[in-house]
Amino acid sequence: MADLLRQVTDDESETAFAEASITLWSNLLTLMGTHMLENGMPRQELLDMLTMLHETNEETIRSPRARAIAGRHLMSVYRALGDA
Repeated sequence: MADLLRQVTDDESETAFAEASITLWSNLLTLMGTHMLENGMPRQELLDMLTMLHETNEETIRSPRARAIAGRHLMSVYRALGDA
């Protein structure tokens, strides 16, 4: 029983870490994208780069849950930078 509880706790810790990492990653992308736009990068070029990143994530992130979370966060970044 203790092993099962430890397993659940470990799994929850790994999930929380992954979700926090994805959130941090999307915040960093937003900051970098804003900086790039302020320094003259064409908006469409930046949005194309985000689309390419999304396609790469879809092919390389193994966890369906992490892939979905990353996709939602990346879409938020895309919308934020598309409207900026």
